[in-house]
Amino acid sequence: MRVKVSYLSILRDATGVKEEEIQLEEGSTVEDLIGFLIEKYGEKVRRLLTDSEIEQGIMITLDGVLLSKADMKNPISDGSEVLIGLPPFGG
Repeated sequence: MRVKVSYLSILRDATGVKEEEIQLEEGSTVEDLIGFLIEKYGEKVRRLLTDSEIEQGIMITLDGVLLSKADMKNPISDGSEVLIGLPPFGG
């Protein structure tokens, strides 16, 4: 299945891309996607997505719905859109 992944802020810097389409196996979860991204992009992305201090500030949405840590086992559907990064702040 294909999933569109978009990156914000420091994740965009770490991956070097704004968005990409990723091929995952049917039945993959958000946690599987995170593992794939760590494998693909290495240590810098691993730290951003697993270091507890930074990770707490990282926002992940699946098809426009903000996910919590408990949602990481949620399955991803073919054609889903995932957004990962620090939330935008403004004023």
